[in-house]
Order: sequence, then C-alpha cells, then structure tokens
Amino acid sequence: MHEFVIDKLCQNSPFRDLPPLGKLILSLVLITSTLFASSPPVPLLVFFIGTVLFFISTKFHAPRIYLLAYLDALLVILVGALIIALLTGGSPIWNGSLGPVTLVVTHEGANLSILVLTRAVACFSILLFFASSTSIPHLFIALRQVRLPAHLSELAVLVYRYAFLLLEQVEQMVTAARCRLGFHDTRTSLRTMSTIAACIFGRSMDFAERAEYALYCRNFQGNFPLLNPPRKLTVWWVLFPTAIFIFMLFIASQTRAWMVI
Repeated sequence: MHEFVIDKLCQNSPFRDLPPLGKLILSLVLITSTLFASSPPVPLLVFFIGTVLFFISTKFHAPRIYLLAYLDALLVILVGALIIALLTGGSPIWNGSLGPVTLVVTHEGANLSILVLTRAVACFSILLFFASSTSIPHLFIALRQVRLPAHLSELAVLVYRYAFLLLEQVEQMVTAARCRLGFHDTRTSLRTMSTIAACIFGRSMDFAERAEYALYCRNFQGNFPLLNPPRKLTVWWVLFPTAIFIFMLFIASQTRAWMVI
C-alpha cells in the first residue's frame, strides 16, 4: 500500500529526527522566497536546494510513487507555462500558425512563463522533500505545540490512515470489474463506475462505524501515542529559516532585472 511506502520512506529518511515544525518552517520559507522573487535565479536556487534535500532524504532511491507524482506535476506545469506564453500580450518574438489558429509568443509572455515554470518546479521540489522526510501523524502531533486543537489533529491522522484503505478497496473493485469485462465499452464503463461509486460510499459509511467501535474497544482517548514522539521546535529552527529568508530576499533584490529573454 502507498501508505506503508510513504511511512517507510519517512522513517528511513536521514532527516526523520529533525523537528517536524522546523522542517515545515524551513519549507514555507523557501516556498515564500520563491514566490517573492521576480526573476528566475532565486527559484532555480530553491529548486537545487529542494532537489538535493529530496535525494538525500530518499538516499538516492526515490519510490516510483514520488517519481510519478513529479512527472505528472511537471506535465501540468509545462502545459500551464505554454498557455501563459501564448496568451500574454507584448512585443512578439515568434509567431506561427496551427491550421486556422495563429500562435504568437511575446517577450513578456516568454519571461512570465519561464518565471512561473521555475517557481512551480522549485516549490514542488520543496514539497517532495517535506513529504519524504515528515510523516503526517508526526506533523499533526507536532502542531499541538502551536495550539492546534486536539480534535483537528485526531481527525487529520484518521483521514490519512483510512483514506488509503478506501483507495485499496476501490482498486480491488476496479480490478474485479475489469475481470468481468466491465469496461469493454463507454456505456458499460459509465455504469460500472457509477456502481463502484455507490458501493464505495456505502462501504465507507460501514467502515467508519466499525473503525469507531474498534477505536473505542482499544480505549481510544483522542490521541495517538507514539513510541518515539517528534522533537519539539527550538529557537534555532526559527532563526535559521529567518536568516535563509533574508538571504533569499537579498539575492532577489540583486537579480530583480535578470530576465531570460
């Protein structure tokens, strides 16, 4: 299951013992500095930092689920950047025709698309690092330090745990439907998917009720005890990201006029 792959990766990460809130603050600082930049150098630097941290976190053996997520996100980002380049007005640098449609790329459109592309890829690399080094239960338990309500932490952990079980049931239903030729044409596929959606809704309600009884039978008190609780946030994890943010702002101010095209 994907849950076990993700949890195992987080547990084996060299950054697993760092405070989850510290890693969260560092990730938010890098993402924010990327969004404040008005030229590609800062996003490219953040992309390099995020990529290095991600490969160190995975020990250069990234699971397929992360690689597929990266490729899917990269495809969406590239399509979005292409649309921006074609729709932004300004002085043209290239034009062509695609049948009856005329395509025009301007200086402003090319620069904006490159900036958006570098920002999105940089932010996604930071998210990959954070996801590969911090498990969801550890993060939400650590958020109790900043006065996150206990019921929100409990709800987030339960949703994270049981969402994968529902996905597994959906995969089993789809596999069973394929074995019975439930997707051999469009009409049958629509009927099959509607049946699966109705069944999974009923099963999710039944599963939630049985899971509630199971938790109460184990004397569940609204928290999830851990053998090795996450480390608490320290002052150093506030000062260090602040220094990085100031450094990134300085680089952004020095490279504000750096445009690619």
